[in-house]
Amino acid sequence: MVLKSKKLIFRSLFTIYIIFIVVIFSSFYDPWVPSEQYLKKIEKKIPQSISVNEPIINLFYISPDQICYYKIMEHDLHKGYVVIAKAPSKHHFFDFYVILDNQRNISKVEILKYRENWGYEISNKKWLRQFQKLYDSKLGSRHHVQAISGATISVTSLCNYIDKILDHLKSI
Repeated sequence: MVLKSKKLIFRSLFTIYIIFIVVIFSSFYDPWVPSEQYLKKIEKKIPQSISVNEPIINLFYISPDQICYYKIMEHDLHKGYVVIAKAPSKHHFFDFYVILDNQRNISKVEILKYRENWGYEISNKKWLRQFQKLYDSKLGSRHHVQAISGATISVTSLCNYIDKILDHLKSI
């Protein structure tokens, strides 16, 4: 009888412990989803980048590293993709998006929010234009991309994330 009650107490405490651990660790998981403000801003930029008048963007996949993939649709026709992601810089993350046409060529890359005090040159529109029309190539080696003094980590991070995006879209 005493042994059964000890086992019951042990099981109860163990169950409470497991529940506690799950609750604690699940509170650290913060799934990132782009804000409505980001989506509205991007929807306005799409017609400037690919041939579409009234784009509708539909989320179709969020990767484990929280890269959000959207299809660009117009009148039930697939016109391209928008990919929104958070990439690491030295101390913080920066938010960016990529617009790709139906052939998965990059039409536009823009930094939505850069949170560091240095390396902000990565947000320069002229510098970001070098990514346009890139497809099926590896940017991680950075042979195609100009370096920015003071933004090495951010440039490398952006190139790596664009590589991930192109690789994932190739597999669709």
